[in-house]
Amino acid sequence: MKIMKLLYPSCFVFLLAGATLCQDLGSLPVAGETQLTIDASGNRLDSRSRQGALIWDNMAQTSWFSSMTARYIWLDWGELADQGNGLPDEVIDGFSFAYGSEYSYVSISWAVYFCDSCTGWGDMSLIQEAAFVFSGLPAGGSGSGYWGWVVSVDLTDSGEEFLLGNKIGIGQSLLTPDLICGPKITRPPNVGGNGPTGTENSFDIRFPNGNHKGTYWFGSYPAHPWASFRFELYGASDPALRTTYAGIGLQGNDAALYTLGEWAAGESVQFLLRKNKMVQDGWLATNTAYYSTPVYLPNFDITLVPRIPFLAMVRMTPDPDGDFDRYTFDVGSTGANLRFYIQGGITDFFSGGPLAPVDLSNVVFTN
Repeated sequence: MKIMKLLYPSCFVFLLAGATLCQDLGSLPVAGETQLTIDASGNRLDSRSRQGALIWDNMAQTSWFSSMTARYIWLDWGELADQGNGLPDEVIDGFSFAYGSEYSYVSISWAVYFCDSCTGWGDMSLIQEAAFVFSGLPAGGSGSGYWGWVVSVDLTDSGEEFLLGNKIGIGQSLLTPDLICGPKITRPPNVGGNGPTGTENSFDIRFPNGNHKGTYWFGSYPAHPWASFRFELYGASDPALRTTYAGIGLQGNDAALYTLGEWAAGESVQFLLRKNKMVQDGWLATNTAYYSTPVYLPNFDITLVPRIPFLAMVRMTPDPDGDFDRYTFDVGSTGANLRFYIQGGITDFFSGGPLAPVDLSNVVFTN
């Protein structure tokens, strides 16, 4: 079994909007269900061992799944409530999904996509944040008929954690052809154990090339299943231990800086910088001194906190799928007990280009 980042995210870049149609789809029952837990590399785990907590629960049990055509993308959407970090996004460090399949000894491949600014109904303005492909997943189960599987993926400390905002979309795609297989169906928000997920009795289907095929349901609820799919999200694991978010809402600063891990000798801290579609380089500006009154620069509409000259400027790495940059810092013994002030910046200035366009983030301080 293997999990990898999707190498062809363009299949989730929607090029043309199709007509929005509501049509009935069929559903199939399962005879039973089995749980599988894996880490970010696809290795099986005996149990979950994550730092975070369940933050979006759309896993209410039903006995139904809907078979999908291979490589078509089924897009569900909902709302992710703020978890109290004071910033626009939540850091996702794990998720679970469920599917049903026919009794068979073949394995399946399954793709999962996550996006922001998703309102469904063929809307083209959504922003992809992460994409995964899982291969070697089990199909079928004990005996004949259809069987259900719940696959939980723990991303903790993997470097594959990602950001999601409020209006979220979750796309799923079966990559194995000629198999009766598809996502398991759940219940409405606040029903059967579901939380306030914000899902609707509808989902979008996209062609393999990304074009919108239509918006679908299974028929009026409760006579027919609710048109949403079993899924859950884990997070609330930020900020990193011994780091604190500060300077949230500073004038002009629209970027957002998040941390995961622990600021301690021998540990590491992962930084995630939300870029809001800016294409300039992402940086971490660091110092042990700060301006007691943050400095607002009206010509650039940004507010600076760490003092100039900076102790260090570290260039971040753009995430291959999402609208954010990453950087992982291994904490040594020298700096483990020091207080650093770290602010994210988006600019080409430190790469030899112009300062503007530029944006800054909130501040993270250590200890």
